[in-house]
Amino acid sequence: MRCFDLRSLLALASLLLVSVSASAQNGSLMLRSSNQLNQSSQPAASAGAPATAPSASPLAVESYGRLPDSLIEGLVLDSAQKAKLDAAHEARRKMWNTNRVARQAEYAALTKELSTDKFDPREVIALRKKTRAKIDAGFDDVQATWLAFWDVLNPAQRKILIGYMRDQHAVQGKASAAASAERSAARAKQQAALDRAEARAAAQGGSTSSATTAPAGAVTSPK
Repeated sequence: MRCFDLRSLLALASLLLVSVSASAQNGSLMLRSSNQLNQSSQPAASAGAPATAPSASPLAVESYGRLPDSLIEGLVLDSAQKAKLDAAHEARRKMWNTNRVARQAEYAALTKELSTDKFDPREVIALRKKTRAKIDAGFDDVQATWLAFWDVLNPAQRKILIGYMRDQHAVQGKASAAASAERSAARAKQQAALDRAEARAAAQGGSTSSATTAPAGAVTSPK
């Protein structure tokens, strides 16, 4: 297998083990920001209330993105390889914590922006870009540590890791398809409800119009 192909496979590994984490964080961050923008007409939180973004449980944070222990045991890593893997896991952990702090800072800044009627969406967009740039830089650093781990694996170990990535890729694909189908079903249900409501409104409008219209052939009183 060519080196380019191996690097491409490791890019997939980074996608599965790291970028899913970063994307989820970015996605939830943007969703929260959008929700706040949509709710800007509602009363702002009191100045004394703490402005902190929702965060995952410590257990989820610590386990997310780590290779399973059973997989690590199957790789039979030597001490040098284990050190590279530990460095990759530590880099991921630091990136997660950095991203969490960045999200909380953005949430606090957005809360401050929404606390007055002088809200400027441009400030929020600039803040979001700054946060995203910081997260992307951290992701690049983590990818480098996973590449360093990949480079010290032998062909048999890489084959095991590729099998794991292939399985995870399939699982994520099924989950994505299921989520997409669920969203489509929800949209169809909502549209059906709107169609029924419009049909009822049209029927009621027709009944009212018939009641106020004089019957055909009715004789009017002479003047």
